[in-house]
Amino acid sequence: MGLLDKVESSETEATKKKPAKAAKVAKPAKAAKVAAAKPKKVKKEKVKKPRPASLSAEFEIAPKLSRVICWWINFTANFALLITAGFLSAYTGGSGNGGVAITAVAVISLVVLIFNSIFLPFNSGRNLGQFTSSTRYIRGDGTKPNFLHALAVNNIGLLSLVGFWLIFTQAGSLSDGGTTPMVMTSIGAVFMILWIVNWQFTRNSELNQGLFDLMFGAYLVRYVPEEKATSGFRARLESMSQFGEKYAKRVEERAKAKEEKANSEDSEETTEESKDD
Repeated sequence: MGLLDKVESSETEATKKKPAKAAKVAKPAKAAKVAAAKPKKVKKEKVKKPRPASLSAEFEIAPKLSRVICWWINFTANFALLITAGFLSAYTGGSGNGGVAITAVAVISLVVLIFNSIFLPFNSGRNLGQFTSSTRYIRGDGTKPNFLHALAVNNIGLLSLVGFWLIFTQAGSLSDGGTTPMVMTSIGAVFMILWIVNWQFTRNSELNQGLFDLMFGAYLVRYVPEEKATSGFRARLESMSQFGEKYAKRVEERAKAKEEKANSEDSEETTEESKDD
């Protein structure tokens, strides 16, 4: 009987020890769960763009947001009415009263285009987009670039559209022979290639300089006039910068709020992981 009691007591002790072993096995599963948790976001450090040695220290290269605002304002001013005239022409067929309205819109769009792309740059060295975004083109010594620079930069987009239209309308007539379709198609191709080359230069430049910027040694910089005009047409143009500054401020506030939210979520996850441990 003594031997039987010893066997039963050893079996009872083995049974009691099994849950303890199971509890120890559960720890790796918990560790795997923690390891599978969402990794922390690694903040990318902002790399400051190199400053050209030829640019005076009083000027600051325009940031990306200012360039975006400038582009959208110029695109809207130059092409909004022109696109509207195209839609009206497609909708009405260009007949009757619709034809008169289309002609009026097309004339107004041409006047606005000439005003923004030629008159303003020649008179003030800036266009509507640059007034709104508080930017302007300057050379390294602070002087205004040659007028041809503004003419090329402001109209490269329009030339690309003209080039597309020439290719679209004339390429089908190449098989008929004649020099006119060939010349027009070639001009259109040159216009489109110029736009692509300029875009590639801007895309690959650390200072966002396009083909014509490099040719004329021009930089798009922040512009803060020493003395703002208080009356007249020039004052109205300079007051447009308030809209751009307000928009830029809202964008910065949203980005800051988003960053703070991400940081708080990361801290909450860290706290939860420490509690689990």
